[in-house]
Amino acid sequence: MPINLEELETAIQEALAAKDSHQSTVCLSEVIETLQSPSDLAESFWPGHSPKHGPARDYSRVTEAFDQLVKKGSCRWSSELADLVRGAAAWAMPALPRRPFAHSDFSDRSETVNAPFEVQECDLDLLDVSEPDKASSPATGSTEEPKDATDVDMDIDLDEEPSSPCITWLSALLSALLPLLTNALPRDQNEVCIIPHPHKMERQEAGEETLYLHLGTSGRRPVFNTKKICDNCGTRITDRYYYHCSENCDIDFCQDCHARSRDLLDAFMVEVDEVNDENLSRRLFWVVDITERIGWHVLHLNAADRRKLANELAFEWPTSLFERLAQAAIDVVNARVVHVQDVKDIQSDERFWYAVGWLQFLYNTNELPCKTRRLEEQSSRGPKIDYERFILEGINKCEPLSEFQRWRKHPSAKVPNVVDIRRFRITDHFCSFLTHSNLVPMNFRRVCLLCDVWEQMQNGHIVPLQLEVPREPKRLIQAVVERFGACSNHSDLRQPLRICFQGEEAGGPGVTREFFQVALRSFLDGEFGDEKLFVYDEQSRMYWFNEQAKNSEQCFRSYGILLGQAVLNNTHVPNIFPRALYDRLLEALVSPCARTLCLEDLGAVCPDTAKSLRQILEYTEEDIAEVFGELAWPRGNRLAEDLSISQANKGEFIQAYIDWFFHERIDSQLRPLCEGFKSILGGSSLLRTIVDAVQLEKIVCGGADKVDVNAIRSGAEIEGWTSEEESDYLPWFWEVLASFSPAEKAQFVVFVTASDRVPLRGWQALGLIVQKNGVGDDRLPSAYTCFSQLLLPRFSSKEKLQKGLLLAIANSEGFGLR
Repeated sequence: MPINLEELETAIQEALAAKDSHQSTVCLSEVIETLQSPSDLAESFWPGHSPKHGPARDYSRVTEAFDQLVKKGSCRWSSELADLVRGAAAWAMPALPRRPFAHSDFSDRSETVNAPFEVQECDLDLLDVSEPDKASSPATGSTEEPKDATDVDMDIDLDEEPSSPCITWLSALLSALLPLLTNALPRDQNEVCIIPHPHKMERQEAGEETLYLHLGTSGRRPVFNTKKICDNCGTRITDRYYYHCSENCDIDFCQDCHARSRDLLDAFMVEVDEVNDENLSRRLFWVVDITERIGWHVLHLNAADRRKLANELAFEWPTSLFERLAQAAIDVVNARVVHVQDVKDIQSDERFWYAVGWLQFLYNTNELPCKTRRLEEQSSRGPKIDYERFILEGINKCEPLSEFQRWRKHPSAKVPNVVDIRRFRITDHFCSFLTHSNLVPMNFRRVCLLCDVWEQMQNGHIVPLQLEVPREPKRLIQAVVERFGACSNHSDLRQPLRICFQGEEAGGPGVTREFFQVALRSFLDGEFGDEKLFVYDEQSRMYWFNEQAKNSEQCFRSYGILLGQAVLNNTHVPNIFPRALYDRLLEALVSPCARTLCLEDLGAVCPDTAKSLRQILEYTEEDIAEVFGELAWPRGNRLAEDLSISQANKGEFIQAYIDWFFHERIDSQLRPLCEGFKSILGGSSLLRTIVDAVQLEKIVCGGADKVDVNAIRSGAEIEGWTSEEESDYLPWFWEVLASFSPAEKAQFVVFVTASDRVPLRGWQALGLIVQKNGVGDDRLPSAYTCFSQLLLPRFSSKEKLQKGLLLAIANSEGFGLR
């Protein structure tokens, strides 16, 4: 039977205060029965007695009540009460097809046994998930006439497809389940959630015939060519032993990742007070299963019901609760990504893709405030939470080349707005991570772009482009322009660089990174002839084109080539241009993602001009032409030369000026730069199709991720230290580094790598080598940036170590700009 909010809170308080678990269960019986019934839920948890009158449902109070119920330590039998809620949720949500596996194993120790809250599954024969179900929701019984499976009509008339007044049962259930879904899965060192693989992972031994010796910085070491890539860390498995799925899923773990996952799961079991592996396994897989059930159910509602549910979450749910709900969905997808067979058969696990579809539903819901303006508001609001919160860092564990090849089969595929689409179905192009471009982390997208470009190069013969340059800025610019100008066609330019500085013998990746920093700085601050190519604006703190540089076409073309080559050579460059530049680059590539530039873009380049134009837009009097004058500029074909500004056309005037500013005004500078960039990356179908200006900026310049010391430590190598020093001295080093301010951590990364940007696969891929370099407080740390190698002396105290490290990084210039 339905219960109101006050009755819910009373029942939960009585359950927590009961003398034993049996009495507690009795006190909670009406709540559990309500959770099991969608029709009762639709009329429950409202203040007072009627959902039709009075205030709206207070979702915060609902979640807070269930938070108290299932919170660890709320009473001696809190885990049993949480199990009751889990079981009730399984009754409320529809059953799903069986997974590709029949049961869930916990790591390699034991099989999962049945639990009181275990979800009910059905055979594929009993449920055709390739077609949407007819029921709008279990509470309504409203039906929809069957249509062709390809029906994805976005232009629906919601009046012809009425929503159910009872659909809010689902938002009520979600608010009740939120405490069990929040922070419910263990996280790895990069804060990405994990779960055990559902099958037993068997230890494998590489054959002796695959053994060879690798010569590294620490001498020769044995390496095995297993032809396997770890699905957790994404690196090639070169150890003798590794782990492979016993059911022959396309899942492999290296020894370190397998051991680390086991340790994380053991630690999480202690944290949540689970008594054995089986209980923990059921608990984790319940979170996964119920999320997939929610996704399946929501995506199979009719469009009107989906719209109503989305509006409820967007406008009635508090932002903090919505953020928790989105994070819970992200956690499940991140945890499941590692166990999806992304190479062999990524589409086989349909349940996973329903979880992805549920996340897309929340993403589209998050956009609704942007499209809605209330009467008292002058403009639309932003998204409910930042779009960046939806990025799936777990995708970085997938294999980029396989994903790129999969996406290439459907390069024009777009994920529909799942809130509005009439019918939803799993398709092969939906089962591609790159299709979900709004969820893909930038590092993974950049690697896929490199796969695209390198594949084009492999159609011909790869011959590194040799480039020997001086360090003096003017001579360096001249050398770069002459070398690039000597290439007869784009294929000659579209080759990896092999760099050396005149009079220096060093080469390799470190020298290449240094070249880009030195060369780009030379182009920015140096001169070609008597002209500066770019000017620096102190107010906007950005570089922009020098309009007076009229005879520097080859120089601007070379700069565009450098930007493209930086991506090709897997090197980030300083982020010192406004985003408008990247929109213009996309426009030159004829990308559908290129935007029409607006007043905010102008403000990033010329704040004073943008402020003046904003005053024109805000002026409401009819004497606007007399007050602001004729706004004369070379209008070309955009506006008639004799047209005067008025209240009716002022918006058109402003936009025409912005278009002129970003096109004709700088055409002789920007056009050759775009041509140079296109000569390197213009053949990338991925870049021309799914990358917008924000993403292109991050591809070229990298992210602004804070330095993660724990992640760096997880991927670091130790050389030259005794086992005793590793246990009693090196922990000082990591503690000191973790205590640094964000700016000091960034300085440290520059000190050891010559770049402060996050590596493509995250901070754990920095590859830091911490090598012992003598003993004594009179020494200072030093570094070989080519190898990301820190030469660390042994100091007499933790305080001396901190002082020495700060002094070393403070005196390291790096390659930053301004």
